[in-house]
Amino acid sequence: MTIKKPYLLTGGLVPLIENRHRISLSEPTRESLRSLEKSYFGAASALLNGREEKDESGNVKYIWDVQFIPDEVISNNLGNLIENNRTNKPLISFDDVYCQDKPEGNYHVTRIQDPNKLDENPELGPRFATPELEVQVADIKERYGKEIDVMDIGVFGGDTLAREIKRFKDGGVKIGNIYVMFAGQEGIDRIANEGSDLKYVQKVDWIDWLEMRDCIGFDGRKVRMKPGKNNPENLFVRYIERSAKWASIPEDVKHHYEGLYHSSFDMIKSILACDGIVSDLKQSADHNQVYELRLKKK
Repeated sequence: MTIKKPYLLTGGLVPLIENRHRISLSEPTRESLRSLEKSYFGAASALLNGREEKDESGNVKYIWDVQFIPDEVISNNLGNLIENNRTNKPLISFDDVYCQDKPEGNYHVTRIQDPNKLDENPELGPRFATPELEVQVADIKERYGKEIDVMDIGVFGGDTLAREIKRFKDGGVKIGNIYVMFAGQEGIDRIANEGSDLKYVQKVDWIDWLEMRDCIGFDGRKVRMKPGKNNPENLFVRYIERSAKWASIPEDVKHHYEGLYHSSFDMIKSILACDGIVSDLKQSADHNQVYELRLKKK
């Protein structure tokens, strides 16, 4: 029997706009954005579902199974996991989108991509308009003490989270429980070796896992802020620049994926306009592969 392997898409436009960008949405706009995410899932399924991944001998290893999990399901399940296992330690979130009613504080970390080296792996750095990571760790230690718990959306191989556990340890802070929605087996094993207790809702052996916002123009690979410049812009490289490496998009559907990227952004722009929100992707004057997402309520 051929194994189906998930290609996971997660929603999140509504909490992204409301929690990261701090713009309130009307209920009709929330419903429209979530409906658009479902439509995107249907289109992505048509492109990718049922693809056969074969070995060198031509035997089918697994079949692609495109799956979608809405933001409400993530928030409910992750929130329940936290509440059912919560300790008396302060809870710090590594994610600024989901379950923002749960943590005492946030740690703003993300992948940072050099736009001149798109084929190289990203580094870890601060989200836009936040201090350097070591400064954030020191601030968390001062505010919340030497022992904390952490929540995040997921862990795959575990390298990113393991590096942050070490960064906090070097800064004098021990991370106890870590709560996530999704976990891969490699990440589960890696975090166990770091001395933290990983608690997860769902174990997934995936082809890839994409936050849908990266596929529709509302996020991407972040670009480091310029040294010495007060630069609050949400600068990023779009996923369509390296869709094969960053989103596992096969070459034969790359053109369709890019078309879906642009059409989805245009539809979201129209939805937000009905709520008095102006949205735009502006190309950076410093680099033609870097864009800034601008959201503003009239």
